[in-house]
Amino acid sequence: MSSLIGVMLMLASAALAQDSAPPLPPPRPDRPAEPQPEWRAEKVPRNETPLEKADLGGDAKDACLQRLAQLGLRFESRPPVKENSCGIEDPVLVSALPDGVAVIPVSLMACPVAESITRWMSEAVAPEAQRQFQSTPTKILIGTSYQCRDQRNGQKPSEHAFGNGLDVMGFEFAKRSPLAIGSHTEGSSEATFQEAIRKAACPVFNTVLGPGSDADHGDHLHLDLRQRKGDYRICQ
Repeated sequence: MSSLIGVMLMLASAALAQDSAPPLPPPRPDRPAEPQPEWRAEKVPRNETPLEKADLGGDAKDACLQRLAQLGLRFESRPPVKENSCGIEDPVLVSALPDGVAVIPVSLMACPVAESITRWMSEAVAPEAQRQFQSTPTKILIGTSYQCRDQRNGQKPSEHAFGNGLDVMGFEFAKRSPLAIGSHTEGSSEATFQEAIRKAACPVFNTVLGPGSDADHGDHLHLDLRQRKGDYRICQ
């Protein structure tokens, strides 16, 4: 009798084992965890102006003015200019660049333009003048800085209308006669100097137009910081 009861218990245990679901296996150790969402700051495209730079009445303007002072420019910070559709948010009236290079005449421009012209003069114009003429520039001659007008084709406002461009007519030097931008004898030190400083302006400014680009720019270098899509630049 006891043996019969034992057999019945064994059969019942086996049935219960078949009915219960087998335990799930542990997760594979090499299976990566589910990715969690990650917050990333959006990079501002180079052809767009970040918010802090667009707010030129705030920290960006103060930082630019501080850099001009540290570079050694002589300038006056002026109130924002508003004239019809023209204007400058961060105007400065510049009378001299570093090393005593006079700006003739004293010129009103946006603060970033003053910083860019300083870089170009220091990194390109002064060294090239020393190489070609064994002299240093003492004056930069400006034709137009801020001027409320359209482009010459009349299709849109000129960069001059925003204090964002300069027309450089020429230079005066410590130990030689002045040089006017224009047509110079090929191979001469004047032609070599002009071509070298024109090319050197292209990484600094977004637009560089001079002799040979068109009839309107045959007697000066037009330099501006116009923003274009894709960081497109014009260098002619």
